[in-house]
Amino acid sequence: MGRSHKKRHKNRLRFLIAYGPTQEPIDPVRFISNRSTGVMGKSLVTAAKSRGHHVESVECPKRVQTARELDRLMWDLLPAADVLVMAAAVADVRPARVSGTKIKKNRLHGVRFVKNPDILAHLAKRKKRNQVFIGFGLESENLARNGAEKMRRKSLELIALQKVTKKNNPFGKKAIDVCLMDRAGKTAVYRSVAKDKLAGVLVGRAEEIFASKNSGSTRPVTRALLTARTGHG
Repeated sequence: MGRSHKKRHKNRLRFLIAYGPTQEPIDPVRFISNRSTGVMGKSLVTAAKSRGHHVESVECPKRVQTARELDRLMWDLLPAADVLVMAAAVADVRPARVSGTKIKKNRLHGVRFVKNPDILAHLAKRKKRNQVFIGFGLESENLARNGAEKMRRKSLELIALQKVTKKNNPFGKKAIDVCLMDRAGKTAVYRSVAKDKLAGVLVGRAEEIFASKNSGSTRPVTRALLTARTGHG
């Protein structure tokens, strides 16, 4: 299966892949962020390029730092993309005001936070009929229900759902458990799958969904999907 994902795809698609953690400055010293390492996103970039696709990659916080900066850049880049893969871990909140000087420890409790934009939901307003949106979801409970709600709200064709708890997290280079869910509610569960292998599967699914959306044909069941459903992912 690994070799099949490295084969160049006959139709070169334009992938827009955002990944890594955003950072929200509090003052010149501190910021809010999360534990994302960007490993999954880098694997996706490599997998798409190995299949011969054009890739526009947006690495956070290297290319853009904050959620609002990412939102603006992705809005501008989206029209040229065939496939959007949103693997960026966006901070949910930001300080209402960024201090120009370091805040004293005894005044940190006074920092007020406001919500960041829901970037995928915003991008959905600009989505073209033939584009494919793929997202990720980290949940501690109700994976299927929360995943289906996210798919609807963010206009996703596919979502990769992962369970996160204090003792179980998907960050870094470790193998992970993941459930892929499509719009029809069909799921494919991969147990202890390496991120580079999962990236190949996601790129393959993106190719299939794009072909189906743009030809009206029924999406074929690939060997990768069959393997996932039998629990050998």
